[in-house]
This record gives sequence, structure tokens and C-alpha cells, in this order.
Amino acid sequence: MKEIVFLTKVIFLFLFIIGTENAVAQSKDTIYWNANRKLKWEDFKGRADKTTNLLAMTQAGIGYSIACHGGILDLKIFCYFNVNKSWTKEKIDAEELLRHEQIHFDITELYTRKLRKRISEVSDPCGKNIKELDKIYGSNFKECANMQDDYDRESEHSLNDEQQKLWEEKVARELKELEKFARSNY
Repeated sequence: MKEIVFLTKVIFLFLFIIGTENAVAQSKDTIYWNANRKLKWEDFKGRADKTTNLLAMTQAGIGYSIACHGGILDLKIFCYFNVNKSWTKEKIDAEELLRHEQIHFDITELYTRKLRKRISEVSDPCGKNIKELDKIYGSNFKECANMQDDYDRESEHSLNDEQQKLWEEKVARELKELEKFARSNY
């Protein structure tokens, strides 16, 4: 067991945007998931919650906008990290904890890809009621939240080196399997 106990919690803000294309994209407070850009402690600029024992908090989410033009679906789905709502209590230089936080962001990207895949499999999405597409989104949200909880529990918030490594490999493998549904134009 490591000497320092790191406690983290991830809050997922899943944003549903209709008619406001790229509303999150306009913000300088946002980092979009990119395989070549890993999180740094400097990205955690939010005000720490002093009422909790947690040392760090990550806020990541999935946003999307839907529009149909002449029966053709224009769907934008993106994974983002909110810089001003993610925080650390002190200047932490713990690579284990930062890697742990990165995997939370990576899991959010994994479910972004799963959502793209699920919606791409819907026949005539423009003919569907928004509630039907929102149901897909809600199911995806629950699965993502469950995986995030499993990850924290099994890795013991980065304290279990073996489990942390297994999770890193699992998430990387699943991201690779869904690479067809990756987007990097945000």
C-alpha cells in the first residue's frame, strides 16, 4: 500500500444541447478529449471544496447537439473536461493520482464513442422523437457512471497499482476497439 492516500471523486456533467451548436466549444474553460493531450495538474483550476476529504475533483462530460436538415442527421457529440470546475486542494505532484484522473476522462471519451455508435445504428434518427434519442443518451449515461464507480472501487482511487494498471489497459483497449467512432475536430 502506498504511504499517501489519495481520494478523488469525479462528477460527470452530461450536457444536452439542442439547437445551440457547439455551445461548450466556445468556452476557454474546456479541454476536449484528445489522445495526444493528457491532463496536467495545471488544468485543475477550480476552487477546492474544503468541506470534503477529497484531494482532487474532475468534472468531465459528454455534450451533444442534434439537428436534421432535409432528413439528414447533423449530430455532434463531444467529450470535455471543465477546467474551472475541476480542482485540487493543494499543489499535488502525484503522477499516480493524475494518471487516475486521466482514466476518468478516458472513460468519458469511451462512452462518447459508444453514444456515437449507438446513435449511428438508429434507423431514420431524424424521424425519431427526441425522447427516443434521449433514452439512448440516458442509458449511456448510466453505464458510464457505473463504469466510473467500478473503476474507483476496484483501483481504490489509484492506490491499488495492479488494478490501476489493469484498468488503464482495459480502457485503452476499448478506446481502440471504438476508434472508428473517435472524433478530434473539436
